[in-house]
Amino acid sequence: MRVCIVGCGAVGSLFAANLAGLDDVEVWAYDLFKEHVEAINRDGLRLSGAGEALGRLTATSDPTELP
Repeated sequence: MRVCIVGCGAVGSLFAANLAGLDDVEVWAYDLFKEHVEAINRDGLRLSGAGEALGRLTATSDPTELP
């Protein structure tokens, strides 16, 4: 399954990182904040707090790059 998360703020990041941890889900993220997109592509999307998660996904700020 392929999923696109639009906006990687608090809630979008929560969904994106956890979905990216599933074997059968390809996660894309669309966000306008280019520095955040670059960091996600370089380092993954790390969540911390009550639990820890590191999602490896593809992020873009260019909608034409979305599959």
